[in-house]
Amino acid sequence: MQVLVTRPIEQAVETAAVLAVLGHEAVISPVIAVVPTGAVWPSRTVDFLVATSARAFEALQTEADFPTAEVRRLLPLYLVGQKTLTAARTAGFTGPAVVAAEVKDLAPKLIAQLRSFTRALYLAGRDRKPDLEKMCIDAGFALDLLETYAAAAASRFSDEALAALDDGTIGAVLHYSRRSAAILLELLDAEGFDPASLHHIAISEDAAAPLRASDLASVAVAAQPDEDSMLALLPA
Repeated sequence: MQVLVTRPIEQAVETAAVLAVLGHEAVISPVIAVVPTGAVWPSRTVDFLVATSARAFEALQTEADFPTAEVRRLLPLYLVGQKTLTAARTAGFTGPAVVAAEVKDLAPKLIAQLRSFTRALYLAGRDRKPDLEKMCIDAGFALDLLETYAAAAASRFSDEALAALDDGTIGAVLHYSRRSAAILLELLDAEGFDPASLHHIAISEDAAAPLRASDLASVAVAAQPDEDSMLALLPA
């Protein structure tokens, strides 16, 4: 089966390799390009480092000696997901880490450590859900923000994807976020393709929201918010 993969190219290549092992052919057409913003590490004191995506560390602009090696070694981390932890370690941040599966699980742990004199630096994307910031504000704390990356919407499908859509050979589309699902629907409309002719697999109900809003009949949602659960919904 041909499966349309709309993730940013680095992640799409990884997904394509997994699909090949499962006997499927990936058709890669990123609908979002993740680019660094050029934001640099602040000169002010940072007591905690917070991130909900590996991309936040991958796009972080730092100098060889700033933040210092001691800061990288000791700075406590509050993170969502093991991939984010791996990215933090790769970027040289080896301090003690609290890792949660979701924002709603991380927020109480972070808030419990925050004090009025504490600065928590939140590495984030420009296009993000406000959940973590809102939960902290509701608890009386504000996170310092450093937007390290931005997600730019694609203006068209790849040539490979357009050909497969024309031929009607796409058996399923994988959706990893609400925004990417919405962009895909916009691109399909611009090219004159009917999204109802495709089978959509979303990583979560949040990612599926634009599909639900379009009243698409063939929408499946992963049992757990991870890629393995998504791919389990593909036919053997």
